[in-house]
Amino acid sequence: MVAFTALRAASRRVASRQAFATTQKRNMSLGESHGPPPEWEGVDKVVRSYFPHDHQLSAAIIGGYFSLYAIYSISTMGGKKKEETPVVVETASTTPTGAVPDIESPDFEKFLDSEALVKLLDSEEQLKSVFG
Repeated sequence: MVAFTALRAASRRVASRQAFATTQKRNMSLGESHGPPPEWEGVDKVVRSYFPHDHQLSAAIIGGYFSLYAIYSISTMGGKKKEETPVVVETASTTPTGAVPDIESPDFEKFLDSEALVKLLDSEEQLKSVFG
């Protein structure tokens, strides 16, 4: 029985070596393809004459974009920014006398400093008309 198990183990080893030796391998070798080189036409042919590998072409494209960005940054760095003077438009007061003006209007600040606010807060009838 011992001889039979030893023989079976030895045959497994031989069979596994043969299976490993005959299996197909992909042979991917760090970017170098073993197929025929692609045929380029037109603009690609001109570009690929200077940058034959993909990594060279991608580095050239990234370098081109970076140089455009650098030129733009340098050109806008030295110029003075033009400050526009704000245009002040004064409108006539559209608020009737005794009423509360709009918060965004320039009359609202004057209303807060005036006696009209005190009268509004003292009179319940005016408060009801404004908030009611």
